[in-house]
Amino acid sequence: MSPYRLALRTLMLGRTRSVLAIVLIGASLCVLDLFAGNIASTRAGIEYQAVIGERMGHLTVIPAPSAGEPRLFGPEEAERARSVLARVKGIALVVPEISVAGIAATAERSATFGGQGMRMPDESVVPGLQGSPGKLQPGVSNGIAISQAKARALALRVGSPLTLTAAVSDAAPRHVMAQVVDVYALPGRDDNIRSLLMPLELAQDLLNTDRSERFVVFLSDPDQLEQQRTVVMAALRKAGVGAEVRTWQELSQAYMRARSASDLAFDSIAGMVFAVIAATIAATMSINALERRREVATLRALGMRSHSVFLMLVTEALGIAVAGVAVSLVASGVIAWIINRVTVQEDTQRAFALPMPVELDVNRMMMAVVTVLAVALMAALVPAFKAARGNIASALAA
Repeated sequence: MSPYRLALRTLMLGRTRSVLAIVLIGASLCVLDLFAGNIASTRAGIEYQAVIGERMGHLTVIPAPSAGEPRLFGPEEAERARSVLARVKGIALVVPEISVAGIAATAERSATFGGQGMRMPDESVVPGLQGSPGKLQPGVSNGIAISQAKARALALRVGSPLTLTAAVSDAAPRHVMAQVVDVYALPGRDDNIRSLLMPLELAQDLLNTDRSERFVVFLSDPDQLEQQRTVVMAALRKAGVGAEVRTWQELSQAYMRARSASDLAFDSIAGMVFAVIAATIAATMSINALERRREVATLRALGMRSHSVFLMLVTEALGIAVAGVAVSLVASGVIAWIINRVTVQEDTQRAFALPMPVELDVNRMMMAVVTVLAVALMAALVPAFKAARGNIASALAA
């Protein structure tokens, strides 16, 4: 009498209580999978907004501080760093950047600005990057893109001239004449941050420097983020470039806030789901063991050892959990497909490469499966132990 075969036979009988337990476990896990999928979708959206929308890139290379103070890349060091980054496999684009702040003025109005000088390629190298807010025109060396809020404050439109003034330490203020070539929207952002985009050379002219502040790196495969970070750090160190490499996750405040909140919410939901599953397994196995006292006693009388009875009931509990997991995986996949199919048109999704409303998180799903099996095993221990240690004579007489 194999305890495993007996457990399988019991499951195949399809008792109502066991079927209900399987359905409840499957539904609970399905809710958890879809919630995790929604979290993954939210994070993917934040990644797209940070990496592409804000041109933050996947990695940012900044010069290592000198005597604890931040510094800029000198021309020779910048060229060496750019050359090293260009040779690293898996890097699609390297963009030198520098931040600049000052006052933008027209004949009637003036306002402070926080700007960014950068050197973007003319052609599309990274999917979606050319559609980011703010476009500079190739060949217009003094052309700037300005945010809508700042353009309204200065009464500017495309083609309007303005004067930019930047405060430079240990030197007189620098003035340059610029021309608006684009007005862009920054939804949900502080307009004082990067309210002006301009060519790198124009920003350097404003700051009276030939240095660069950082290199923004776009990867061909974003899933290799940490591996590429290690490779880039090793290559820069080998070339003698003192630099630090940071990921977009470390630089994006929106991602850090969303990650903290979503982790707390997921842990709370997961705790409730696993508690429900543990209670379901424990109650089902307790009632089953109670109702099958005579059956268990008969098996014991026919020579079945107590540890075999224990294994039979534990295997039955794990079988219920496995069946519930299978139901949840199928249901999660079908429901996620329907939600994504109904809410997002495929052409739109393909054109903008945006995340789906539900991005099933395989890693979290597999972790949930392992946890459920462990919870089922723990919940079945007490009922199985009591059934295995029960008195044969009293059970047969009941």
